[in-house]
Amino acid sequence: MIDQLMILAESGAGASEGIPAPFIGIGAFAILMTMLAITWLTGGAHHRSLDKKHDADSDSDSDR
Repeated sequence: MIDQLMILAESGAGASEGIPAPFIGIGAFAILMTMLAITWLTGGAHHRSLDKKHDADSDSDSDR
């Protein structure tokens, strides 16, 4: 499907002298990375790892 999108982008850019195909590829990559970042931030997996680290730090403080 992606290869068809790139072919369509190349033919469309050639016909209308519009946006070059590499810009469309870079834009698609940026959009996907942004969606991945939003998913990672809202998923909570990074909070669980921070909670484990925080719990380990608080356990060592309680031994003092």
